[in-house]
Amino acid sequence: MIIYRPHRGKLIDSIAEAKEFNNEDEMKKYIVEEWDNYFSMEDIVIYDEIRKDDRIGWNDVRNVCTKRFGIQDNISEYGYPQCIGMCATDYKMER
Repeated sequence: MIIYRPHRGKLIDSIAEAKEFNNEDEMKKYIVEEWDNYFSMEDIVIYDEIRKDDRIGWNDVRNVCTKRFGIQDNISEYGYPQCIGMCATDYKMER
């Protein structure tokens, strides 16, 4: 299982939109659909840097980023992908 939350201005808003998936591919497909195919599954990358977020019980938080937005290539433009959310596989889900 993997959980994803989109990047938002407030943590509470981000957590309100958190969704669980069986695997990474399901999560990526959902993200692409949520962004109206503004980029593809192949454009989504998950950073290896892991951090713990004790506020929400996510123990292996990683950034979910996209290499492209429409025609804008974030890699050639900025040198790195744009963060669009966070994910974790070691977490507790509050219901």
